[in-house]
Amino acid sequence: MLSSNPNYLRISVTDYCNLNCIYCKSRDYLHLSREEVLSFEEIAEFVRLTTEWGIEKVRITGGEPLIKKDILILLEMLREISALKNLCLTTNGVNLKEFAPSLKKIGIDSVNVSLDTLNPGKFISITGKNELQNVLDGITTARDLGILVKINVVMLKDINDAEIIDFLRFARDNSLILRFIEYMPVGKNFNEEWFLSNILVKNKIEDYIGLLEPYSIFNSESSGPAKYYKNSGLIVGFISARSEPFCSNCNRIRLTIDGKLHSCLFSLSEFNIRNALREGDEQEVRRLFFQTCESKKYVCDGLEDRFIPVSMSRIGG
Repeated sequence: MLSSNPNYLRISVTDYCNLNCIYCKSRDYLHLSREEVLSFEEIAEFVRLTTEWGIEKVRITGGEPLIKKDILILLEMLREISALKNLCLTTNGVNLKEFAPSLKKIGIDSVNVSLDTLNPGKFISITGKNELQNVLDGITTARDLGILVKINVVMLKDINDAEIIDFLRFARDNSLILRFIEYMPVGKNFNEEWFLSNILVKNKIEDYIGLLEPYSIFNSESSGPAKYYKNSGLIVGFISARSEPFCSNCNRIRLTIDGKLHSCLFSLSEFNIRNALREGDEQEVRRLFFQTCESKKYVCDGLEDRFIPVSMSRIGG
């Protein structure tokens, strides 16, 4: 049972990506017409409305948001919404070096960078592209500009699990926040053999650096599902949807590029707000928003029997 209305909105601005990760396969595109895609003005209006109904944090996702044409214009529009407390971005980091100065100027609160390996050859095998150095350069540039950078690592058994300690060193040496994310049953290429519990990841970390103490500053109502810990200046987060389900405390809803609200990555229901937005029907938008919030109460804990066949990029990873 959901404890309160969501205060965190994730917005997918594109399902296209310049990488092709093995667990996402983002080239399964929707191929939507321009008329089917929400405009920046429609997205900004929806965010403005939802801040009146409890939304405090917005994260822009994809696909890869930094390949969306004129994405900075949308970010500027959202930053101008005074009631929005937190504006964040998730990126694969390939274009981050180019965009980081503008993101800093706009006032992005934080950037999450998806990075599943520090090995150049393995990066190619996971993503299909030779872009690791560009990603690392982007992370450094953003950090040096004073942007809060979090590294998202999807743990994949027998693929990148040997790099756990390497990631710890990388995060500590570069003053980054590190987050380990459990592989979830999403996409046509889902492979259960790749799943690795964050319980095992945390145990391995503690065997190496000692006990991880809960870090209350980051474990707030608006911080999302990650559980954060600290040890000797290193901050580590765990998003453990499968080993430690957090449905009852989830504070997020999702908006797709074509105007559909999802209460959960694994929800079987969606609520299309596009027509109501375009018709200026605020009451209908409000009804659909709260219907989405209400539907979160019926999403069960645990993903043992859940599977979503569409790619992660369609709903917004």
